[in-house]
Amino acid sequence: MNTLKTIFTVTILLFASTSTQQTQAQTKEETIAWIKEKLEKYGGFIENSLESYYTDVQVTPCMISFMEKYNYTDESVPNSFNPSSVKSWSVSDDKGYIKADANVISKIFSGNNKASMQSSLFLRNGETDIHECMIKALLHLATFCDESKNEAF
Repeated sequence: MNTLKTIFTVTILLFASTSTQQTQAQTKEETIAWIKEKLEKYGGFIENSLESYYTDVQVTPCMISFMEKYNYTDESVPNSFNPSSVKSWSVSDDKGYIKADANVISKIFSGNNKASMQSSLFLRNGETDIHECMIKALLHLATFCDESKNEAF
């Protein structure tokens, strides 16, 4: 009888422990795919009659790049940044963008061909908590960046 109780108890504990396990962290590939999808879908801004959106989004652990297109011109402005160079992000009060802790996002306008450095990554509202989720994903992606692999020696 004690053996039966022990087997029953162990079985119940095994079921309980497997059902309460936390989900695994997203893989590098899953994180890259999620960020790319959301930047293509929600990247950019809408303000009065001005609108921008992101195209040609490329995501790696050490570099995110995209073209920003505007509704009032045919110009596409290249943007890029290394997510591992950002230690923290915050959501703007109006939830129109997330802001890096430093000016790390390079934006090159064709008029002067010089890089303008900024800290804002524009995201339109489209999903609940999209800004907070993007921050978590960017910080997670940065953990996969191993810049020492780029060294010559």
